[in-house]
Amino acid sequence: MTFKIRTRLGAGLLVAVAGATASTPAFAQDIDRAIQAYNSDNYTDAAFLFYDVKENSDDPDSRVKAEYYLAHSLFKAGYYLPAYQFYGEVFTSGQGHPYFLKAAEGLLSVAEEIGDDTLIPEIINKGYSEAFASMPAEALNAINYMIGMISQRRANYVEAQQFLDAVTESSPFYLKAQYLLAIMAVRTATEKGADDYSEAIKYFSNMETKLTGATGEKEKKLYRLAILGKARAYYSQGDFARSVEFYEKVPRFSDDWYDAMFESGWAYFQNASFGKALGMVHSIQSPYFDDRYRAESFVLKATTYFQMCHFDRVRNTLDSFFAIYEPMGDSLKPWMEGDQTDAEMVDLIVKGDKTFPEEIRLQIANNLRYKKFLAQVQEVDREIGNAKSSFPEGSFKAQLVNLLEDQRASRVALTGKLVRDQIRREAVFLDDFLNQARIIKFETADAERKMLEQGKDITKGPRAQGPRPVVPNAKYQYWAFQGEYWIDELGYYQHSIKDECVAEVFQ
Repeated sequence: MTFKIRTRLGAGLLVAVAGATASTPAFAQDIDRAIQAYNSDNYTDAAFLFYDVKENSDDPDSRVKAEYYLAHSLFKAGYYLPAYQFYGEVFTSGQGHPYFLKAAEGLLSVAEEIGDDTLIPEIINKGYSEAFASMPAEALNAINYMIGMISQRRANYVEAQQFLDAVTESSPFYLKAQYLLAIMAVRTATEKGADDYSEAIKYFSNMETKLTGATGEKEKKLYRLAILGKARAYYSQGDFARSVEFYEKVPRFSDDWYDAMFESGWAYFQNASFGKALGMVHSIQSPYFDDRYRAESFVLKATTYFQMCHFDRVRNTLDSFFAIYEPMGDSLKPWMEGDQTDAEMVDLIVKGDKTFPEEIRLQIANNLRYKKFLAQVQEVDREIGNAKSSFPEGSFKAQLVNLLEDQRASRVALTGKLVRDQIRREAVFLDDFLNQARIIKFETADAERKMLEQGKDITKGPRAQGPRPVVPNAKYQYWAFQGEYWIDELGYYQHSIKDECVAEVFQ
């Protein structure tokens, strides 16, 4: 959301300063030059001139105006990070500042431009004031969403719900607020051990209805998140058939398609559709997804084979899994225990390192939060380059560049911390997958022991061809897999598998 405040603010500036110049003629020329540059859309010069007034004027009224319009001129000139700094100084001075609310609007505009959902929401949250009630509706909606988001992250669900419910349906933040409400409903149900996720499904369904047919990229992404959320909610309450129904609605080749296929594999498994579960694993282990982190797919595959007592196939799957992922777990340790700087951690994901697992690097590189943080680092670099080339040498340029370099350091620190957190997270998940695989390996050996004790043969020769999978309707055709993957067949593979469990052994 970009606020259309230029005309209103420009007019307010001219009127307010006209009243001040009569009593402060000594500074009329400086403030007038700044105003003239601002109203001529020469925002770089305006910022320089307003800075001079802010630093050197003896007139309090002129300085107060310059404090705000310095920030606003920088914003208009495309220097969003310095604008964030100077808007923030006005805002954090409190509602006694005559431009307190306008600075709040300015912070919201910066947040929208640079995609900041971390630092600016925290500032808004700390400076929350009842004076916000007089702000324009779209700004108030943005503030309610931000504070709801911050409260949700802190698991303060009561406060989060109050603010998110206050976001009106006409706001561009409404559906994002609905998504956070749905996520909170899921977590609440999970924490309570409930088997009813209907509240979350209600929110997701509302989003699905309003976003069906969306054309904008952000709206289409929200639609996919709603569909995925709905599928996961049905899965969590044990309705696996309905879960699959919504996983299959996620558009093919979208950036959420892989997750939908993999998660539907578990839903098929839970619904005893083992051939379809293996078919989903077959799709996501195709060359098309070689850039994906696929550790858990081996666990799903081994678990499915174990369920059907194909113990030789369980061992083969686990052998492949351990060969790939046991060394990967070891290779993560130096990056969790080392003394790398934040910048080195960012470069690790941007450029890669031969000692760091590529699958996990790409997993982090595709993380939406990481991409947002990295984009902010790149934005600071752009602004530093522009500031060095656009402003004349002097105290203003020096302060601006120093401010931007400080901002860069803080954004790199945020991104570096996120990378570390993600590596630790992936290490925990990988360790869990390895432990699951070890349990399956033990259970397989134990099952084979029981077979031998019952005098059953555990060797597996060539298997007869399995039954032909059911073709749902005339829209589908049956083709036997010939060792080649075709992109239009991904997601449609289904294994033909027979139950080889011996009833008298496994009861």
